[in-house]
Amino acid sequence: MHIGSLVKVARASAGVPKGSIGLIVDTRISSPNAKGASYFIHEVQLCCLPKRGRYQGGNRYYLERDLALA
Repeated sequence: MHIGSLVKVARASAGVPKGSIGLIVDTRISSPNAKGASYFIHEVQLCCLPKRGRYQGGNRYYLERDLALA
């Protein structure tokens, strides 16, 4: 998965049902945890989620394991 990929949410969360479609707009790598593992964190612009105010956009952050390519 990379920036510009169309993805489907594989795990439901507050306000976002399982199966929602979105577009990856940014990707980051987390800091290493206690075991030294790092994870990809994707910022996803969801099609079903409206903007929630001036400072809160419609984007959500997901781990790669919670997304699937559409």
